[in-house]
Amino acid sequence: MSTPPSFTPDPKRRRPGSDDAHVVGEDARSGAPTPPPEAIAPQMWRISEDEADAARPLMPRTLDQPQRDSSPIFPRRSTPQPAPPSYQPASASNPPSYAPGSGRATQPAASGSGTYAPSGNGPRQVTINRSQAAPVAPPRSAAPASAPRPRRRRRHPILKTLCLFLVIVLAWGGFLLWDANTNMGRVSALSGAADTPGTTYLLAGSDSRADGAVKDGFDESERADSIMLVNVAPNGQTVALSIPRDTYAEIPGVGWDKINASYAYGGPQLLVETVEKLTGLTVDHFVQIGMGAVPDMVDAVGGVELCYDNDADDQYSGLTWTAGCHTVDGTTALQFSRMRYQDPEGDIGRTKRQRQVISKVIASAASPATLVNPAKTLRVERAGSKSFTVDEDSSVLTVASLVMALRSASSNQMMGVPPIESLNFTTSAGASAVLLRDTTAGDFFAKLRAGTLTTSDLNQVDGV
Repeated sequence: MSTPPSFTPDPKRRRPGSDDAHVVGEDARSGAPTPPPEAIAPQMWRISEDEADAARPLMPRTLDQPQRDSSPIFPRRSTPQPAPPSYQPASASNPPSYAPGSGRATQPAASGSGTYAPSGNGPRQVTINRSQAAPVAPPRSAAPASAPRPRRRRRHPILKTLCLFLVIVLAWGGFLLWDANTNMGRVSALSGAADTPGTTYLLAGSDSRADGAVKDGFDESERADSIMLVNVAPNGQTVALSIPRDTYAEIPGVGWDKINASYAYGGPQLLVETVEKLTGLTVDHFVQIGMGAVPDMVDAVGGVELCYDNDADDQYSGLTWTAGCHTVDGTTALQFSRMRYQDPEGDIGRTKRQRQVISKVIASAASPATLVNPAKTLRVERAGSKSFTVDEDSSVLTVASLVMALRSASSNQMMGVPPIESLNFTTSAGASAVLLRDTTAGDFFAKLRAGTLTTSDLNQVDGV
């Protein structure tokens, strides 16, 4: 037991024992009572200042005792004290602060309350409930802070503009694709032969005179005025090969004749079979362009610049040309691509000029000046789609891939004709034709299939 802070033991004094006990006023040794002195007469202490007998002294208190409250410990029932605001009466059978125990103190009921169960043998313990001992002072109201300003949402006008622009471009591109597919012609042209490695396109220019676009003095049936084979080898090499229209070749089911005659005999499908027999390549996509549409395509792009180093005044094609480069319209471009009688290279020179016209039209159609102009783009798309005829398995995307292949071949200078042995070969029928080296140029087409051609393998003419 710890010593109270106010107690200091005096060694001269001792606790009285049983031998010192006696009745005040009696003699300790004899049985006759002796009246005690006046100074030490027994007195009755007053415990509270409210007691009526003021003659008795008030019991002194030690320093470790709290100040006595003037209010009685147990208030009278006749004068009940008002309950504090935080006080809530509990049931009379079992007050909330009291729980009978068996000598062990229970755990506090809640944080901040000192509730203890009284021991079975010890003194009664008082329960102190801090939540009910005194009313809780209301929290001091803080000065009202200014309401925070609503955060403005950041807007991104540049991002919104880009998204809107992207949507418009995609919608415009989708419309052009749909419109081109609608206007493009379809024809059954593929042979159905087994596929060969790589991708092969056959581009044929029809010289139909029915539309009046071609006026060269001939009334023959429709023939292939130009034949171009575009091959993308498995290794990625792209070659655009112009096959002269008068090339002497074997036509399946017909025999040996000029290769363009196959179109007159059996249309696009027989032309495809003849080219496949000559080259050993299976044609994957067939694209035909009417020569009568050349003026519309050139005019749609605003004209093209063409170059030719000789003067010409050809009565069959109608071309009148001064040596040099000139920006021409659609009609002159068609005459330029058809003229051959005043060209020293004949049919070979014509294929060169045809490739020049095709390259210039593609470059102008794909230029930024055309693509950023919706009206001009629509004119080019309408002119091109109405002039193209494709096989039943192809679409405008096929034409687009063909255009990309042509641009690749042109940039790599892989455009030309196969090796030629003679430009004036006389057939058994007495007609003049172009004879390939070794008749069919087998070695050349083997390199084409393997993708191992070089620029030196192109445009070779023996005896020139």
